[in-house]
Amino acid sequence: MLPTQLIDSCHELINRGVDQLDMPVGIVSHIYNDLYEIVTINSEMDEFIHGAVFPLSKTYCREVYRTDKTIAITEIGHVLGMQLHPLYVTLPIEAYISAPIHYKGSVWGTVNFTSANIRPAFTKAEIELVEQYAETINKFLAEVDLVSRPS
Repeated sequence: MLPTQLIDSCHELINRGVDQLDMPVGIVSHIYNDLYEIVTINSEMDEFIHGAVFPLSKTYCREVYRTDKTIAITEIGHVLGMQLHPLYVTLPIEAYISAPIHYKGSVWGTVNFTSANIRPAFTKAEIELVEQYAETINKFLAEVDLVSRPS
């Protein structure tokens, strides 16, 4: 189990992000063993809850994890092949921005924000903001004891 201090710090951060980006869903995830675990979430959607675990292959964050790069999409339904993504089929999210969270030299998880609505292109400042959130979470991770967690 992750330390409460880490979860609380991440939750405060995504609450700010939801407001700053005007996106209704914010998530911090931990990725391990091809699994995607929600560390904390700010959402009005009941589909996702804190502690839920999904196969990484069924998340949008799989590409962030695989490429180790920030991804920002404003209209997923118009991206070639994304209409067939397992998540889009069950829950058509349109806007998505996510950055990898690094810890001890590898991708530990992601910080991401989503919306069911199409939105204008993400600005450079918005992309940098999400990347800064990921860096801040990296600092949170360095401050807590994660010895008992899978990496």
